[in-house]
Formats: sequence, structure tokens, C-alpha cells
Amino acid sequence: MKPAAVLSLIRRRAREHDLRIRELPGRGKGSHRMYAIEDSTGARVGNFGLTGHPKELSWTVLERLEERLAPLFGERWIG
Repeated sequence: MKPAAVLSLIRRRAREHDLRIRELPGRGKGSHRMYAIEDSTGARVGNFGLTGHPKELSWTVLERLEERLAPLFGERWIG
């Protein structure tokens, strides 16, 4: 999967769980972007990072991202 598709999927899952995604300005280096996951009160409940380049993400990066966000979205939320 490409980073844009993964970000779209994360946003969709967040909406399903009444959460929102916000990019953290000034965080990350180069093409890397950091994002916060917030609940309805604006409290941060998680965060993650993605690259901004158009290359496919490796399966290890996808696996780690899936594990990191599993407490919010459930097991195997990617696929």
C-alpha cells in the first residue's frame, strides 16, 4: 500500500471509532509526517508517522503500524 492509501484507511477507521486524525505541524523530518489521533474532546489517544513519498510501504512498516493502532481500531484493522 502507498502512504496516501494507508492514511485514507486510518482516517476511515478513526471516523468509525469517533476519533479524528490531525497532522502535527513542524514534526517529522523531510517527507516524514507525524499525526495525532484525538477523541471527541480533543485528547490525544495515539499517534503515528508516515512518509510523504509515493513508494509502497514495506510489509514490516505496515505490520508495525497495524500493531501500534490495534488498541484503537482492533486487531487486523488493515485487512
